[in-house]
Amino acid sequence: MEPDQSGGSSPSPSPSSSPSPSPSPSPSSSPSSSPSSSPSPNPEQLLALLGTAEGRADPYPVYRQLRALAPVCRTGRGQVFLTGYQDCVELVRDPAFRAQGPDWMDRVSPGWRERPGKVATIEAMLFRDPPDHTRLRRLVSGAFMARRLAALRPEVERLAGQALDAIAEAGADGGTVDLQALLARSLPVSVIGALVGVPEADRGLLLDSMSAMMQVVELTVDEGSLTAADRGAEVLMGYFGELVAERRKQPTEDLASALVAIRDEDGGLSEAELLQTLLLLFMAGVDTMVNHLVNATAAFLAHPEQADLLRADPALAPGAVEEAMRYDAPIQILARVAGEDLTINQIEVAAGSLVVGLLGAANRDPQRYPDPDRFDITRTGTASVSFGGGMHYCLGAPLARIESAAFLPGLLTRFPGLRPAGAAVRRGMVLRGFGYFPVALR
Repeated sequence: MEPDQSGGSSPSPSPSSSPSPSPSPSPSSSPSSSPSSSPSPNPEQLLALLGTAEGRADPYPVYRQLRALAPVCRTGRGQVFLTGYQDCVELVRDPAFRAQGPDWMDRVSPGWRERPGKVATIEAMLFRDPPDHTRLRRLVSGAFMARRLAALRPEVERLAGQALDAIAEAGADGGTVDLQALLARSLPVSVIGALVGVPEADRGLLLDSMSAMMQVVELTVDEGSLTAADRGAEVLMGYFGELVAERRKQPTEDLASALVAIRDEDGGLSEAELLQTLLLLFMAGVDTMVNHLVNATAAFLAHPEQADLLRADPALAPGAVEEAMRYDAPIQILARVAGEDLTINQIEVAAGSLVVGLLGAANRDPQRYPDPDRFDITRTGTASVSFGGGMHYCLGAPLARIESAAFLPGLLTRFPGLRPAGAAVRRGMVLRGFGYFPVALR
């Protein structure tokens, strides 16, 4: 699944690191209390909470208070934050909003080109505007066409069954299963690995480097995390360089071979673009998809009546997937740059301003969804902004829906006694997921 610039993700600087390509909602100091205990939090205090462990654990009360105080919030640094559904829809669809691409980074963060983790992220397709974005997206879009994905569905269902078998084996002794770690090594990496062309034996070897590199896009990034991301990017770019060399010698039926042919036959993309595109698709197809599946599982475990509904009627799976994506999206934040002077919900926004969509807030906007904090897989008319929109709409969205619909009903049906087995650990805010999600099967 492709994060739209957020994942699209939206990287962000921390006070202790050089700026990264996205918003930093943290003011110079963070509040010491939660919005529930603070008598009158201001918008910047609420934004600061999103970068804390409390905000990662449950950002939705923060979103609600922020929307009530300032649906369009301009910070002291001139950044503009959006919490409303319609405003976020315009942000992801309107071409007047530009990517946080290399030219923008040159202006706001000189020296970023010295960090391999940032280069591999910012030079990739998601952070590019037309004509480069149009050219790169067109080259890979064929892999995600409806006919290709329909042919892939039986294989996805087979791999989902293998993942369920692995879960059963891991929990056969009645012990705890870390669902996050198990999924990271199974279904999503198998699906996108086969599509891109990463051999099965290599897939697990890349996971640690991917996890390190993904930290570049988070709200706060310290120097240690940036250094780890740089090492991860070097490992990953080196790996895909070797993969491309192998495909030049011996092409196969995968995306890597197709892009190598385009590169070598007509120069439709540079060598760096070739490697960055393969890396982007592989990382997005693993990390964002794992986060979605585990977030969805957490929602079902917290709402057992909804799990019972899906067990009783697997035909509810498509709606369950959409509701899970709305309820607790794996991509919570997206940032764009105003390409011209704009007005957003009666607030003037100057050209060049960073505009940040809080997608998790938009997905729970009561003006769009009745009772938005209720997890309801029978909800109709769901059209979340979790996959982005416009020219950057997630290429992998149809594949994500196929994977999710294959896995979630099977998980709940095969393991009717599935339950939490300890304290889960949240990670990330831009890319929302779990670092540890313990479950028991009975």
